[in-house]
Parts: sequence; C-alpha cells; structure tokens
Amino acid sequence: MEEIMEGFLKYSSDPYTSISQWKEKNNKKVIGIFPMHIPHEIIHAAGMLPVSVWRGDESVTLAHSHIPPYNCGIARSFIDDVLKVKLSFMDGLICFRQCLPAAAVPFPIEMNAPFPYMEFLYFAAAFYGVKGEYPSQIVLDFLMEDLDRLKEGIEKHFDLKITKEALNNSIEIYNKNRKLLRKLYDLRREKGEILKAREMMAIVHSSMLMPKEEHNVLLERLLTKLESVKPTSNGQHKVILTGGLCQTINYSVLDLIEETNMTVVDDDLYIGSRSFLNDVEVSEDPIRAFADQYFKKTPPCPTKADWKVDWTGYIIDIVKKSDAKGVISVLIKYCPPHLCYYPDITNKLREVDIPEVLLEVEHEIVSLEQTRTRLQSFREIMERT
Repeated sequence: MEEIMEGFLKYSSDPYTSISQWKEKNNKKVIGIFPMHIPHEIIHAAGMLPVSVWRGDESVTLAHSHIPPYNCGIARSFIDDVLKVKLSFMDGLICFRQCLPAAAVPFPIEMNAPFPYMEFLYFAAAFYGVKGEYPSQIVLDFLMEDLDRLKEGIEKHFDLKITKEALNNSIEIYNKNRKLLRKLYDLRREKGEILKAREMMAIVHSSMLMPKEEHNVLLERLLTKLESVKPTSNGQHKVILTGGLCQTINYSVLDLIEETNMTVVDDDLYIGSRSFLNDVEVSEDPIRAFADQYFKKTPPCPTKADWKVDWTGYIIDIVKKSDAKGVISVLIKYCPPHLCYYPDITNKLREVDIPEVLLEVEHEIVSLEQTRTRLQSFREIMERT
C-alpha cells in the first residue's frame, strides 16, 4: 500500500519535479489546462501530456502586480508561478472563460511570459433555446466549433494530425480511469475509513497530472488491495464535502475534519467526484461526444449558468447515498460561482434538517485553530440531531 500510494503522492505533492522529470525521460510535450471542463483527451490523442494546472507551493508575490488580490487562489498562484519561471517545462497553456478569475488568467501571461502555445476558449454559458430546448442548437454549434478550433490549433502549431481513432483510443483510456475512480469511491462508501481524506484527494489530484495509463495501473493495484480490507468504523460521524471548485483543499484542513471525530465518506468536489462522474461516448464524432459530456446536468456546475440547476438536491442525494450525517461546504475564497449558489444551498439543507457548516479556505495560510473550533461545533450539532 505504501508503495502504491507513493506513486500517487509524488505527483500530487510535487508536480513541478514529477512532471518535468517525466518530460525529460519521455521526450514529450506537456500542456497545462486550466480547470474544469476542457477535454484532456484531445491533448492526449496528440501524443502529449495534459495536466490540470495547480495551486502553487509559495505565497503569491509577483502576480499581485498583474491580477487583483481578491481573485481566487489558483488564478493568482498560477500566474505567480509563471512569472517566477517555475513552469518552463510546459509547452503550452489552454484556458477558457468559465468565471471572472479564470477569464483573467491568460492575459497577464500573454503580455509578460507567454507559453510557446496558448489557446483561449469561450464555451458558451447560455444553454436553453427560446422554446426551452436543451442545449439550444446555437449553443451546441458554438461549443463544437470551439473544440474543433482547439483540435485544429494543436495540429497546426505542433505539426501533427489528431485522428478520430486516436481520439477514441484516448477516450477509452480516460473512461477506464473514471470507472476505476468511481469503483474506489464505491469502496469508500461501503468500507468506511479505508483511506484518509488527504489520500483520496491525492489519488484524484494525481489523475489530473500523471499519464492516465500509469494512473490506471496504480489504481488497479490499489483496488485489489482495498477489496480485501474489512469494513471499519470507529463511531465517527460520516460527512460529505461539497464545493472546492478548481483546486485542492489544504491537507491540514482535511486532517482536522478527521481529528474532530468525523470521516469523509463521499464528496462533491472538483478534485473529487466531479472530475470522473461522466464518461465520454466512443463514437464516430468524438467532438460531439465531448460536447455532450459538457452538457450533462449532473454534477450541477455553477459555472454553466444553468438557471434550472438544483445543486442542493444533488447534494442531498449524495448525503442519502452515503448515509452521511452532515455536509461541509468548502468555499474557495473569492469564488464567484460558488458564492452565488451558497445561500440557496445552506437554506435548503436547513429546511430538510441536514447539518451543514461553511469552511472558507484560501491559497495562503488559514487559521487552523478557528477551523478546528468550527468543526468541533459542527460535530456537536450533528450529535444532537
């Protein structure tokens, strides 16, 4: 188990070293992709390594000359890493307009330290037609043109051809990874504390950084080990995590949850179930298949501007499925999409008597003792319900 987990942890804990060493060893290109919805399979089918950009490992300094300090941590820290020349091993960057902070990311980079290849996508945010059809034909066509532009831009810049067969092969590899991660989550719900919350996040995070083929091998080995583990329960209160869009949560916060007699049995996080819930169909038109995946209504995504979405209902379903006793909302500070939906979430959870607590987290150091106090109070509330 330790050897298997080390394979995941080395990428999650130090992506700079792990990815740059992989590139040097394999002599292949690395493309950074800003979360959350750009299909990595297109990059993989081109023979390159797609990696989800991550929150930096230093406090933000240089970036504050180019982006407001009230933007989210991943936007600020990523620009900071670029300006500090910590990401020189990346051969390209793909961003898209999913929220205000994300929309601001590529421009200071383009003006001050551009990557050899850069692409900015738009991904339409209005999905319904005038007669209520979903998605509207105009929006569908717009998205497919955007994805075609991405594919053709990669082909032109790197002088290669991305075939339908290569795309479908990549889709199958990525679908296998999604299936294995879903199986891992099923085991966690069934067997309780088989993995720490920080270990589960590291496993999912590493899937966004390392080659999917290598990650699949490690996952298969891990699942074989865990299937023989007996269910465990120390009487801890079961909780789920929701929110945490785009970036990892400070591992110290995850440890505090467990130290206060709670165990995370499921989640609704980007570095979690959101990233692998839906497969992509293997078809004659892979670009349409990527668009179809994007238009899935589950998990509900606050960046898609779907005014009919019921995010709270989805959270309640996860609570029931996992037999959890409460919900911990993890709000990335200055995250506009989550902030807009949070009042509805907390009000509706209160209406159905599901205890919920809000933890606001930031790229910079948060007050762990204040967080501990909030979690202790939350645990006491669950004990009384």
